[in-house]
Amino acid sequence: MKRCLLVLLLSFAGVLPAQQETPRHAAPPKEPVVELKGKIERVQAARGQGMPRLEVKQGSRTVVVLLGSMRYLIEQDFNPKVGEDVEVKGYRAGDEVIAATVRLPARGKTIRLRDENGRPVWMRGRR
Repeated sequence: MKRCLLVLLLSFAGVLPAQQETPRHAAPPKEPVVELKGKIERVQAARGQGMPRLEVKQGSRTVVVLLGSMRYLIEQDFNPKVGEDVEVKGYRAGDEVIAATVRLPARGKTIRLRDENGRPVWMRGRR
């Protein structure tokens, strides 16, 4: 009996993670909202490259802005281009900013990515 219990415990030990990471698209901690204005220096939104992101040049520094679901960006017809002015409101996550809204002023285009609690709007109804 002890041997069966030991085998059972060992088989589950490799399955359960020791600590679960919070995904980047999850609601950020209670951090203050960050506002960022600059020019888009790089757009990373190809399949297989992880979460779509922008690199925004603000003065002498470049800030990485994490957007959200590629499917949602396509559904919202959101297609930022290098060289465009951009305005971002979001939450700081280390050196990156998790975008809540992104505005492209020249086009008059604004996309809302997260609600006032920081939850991704593309995940509505999945929880």
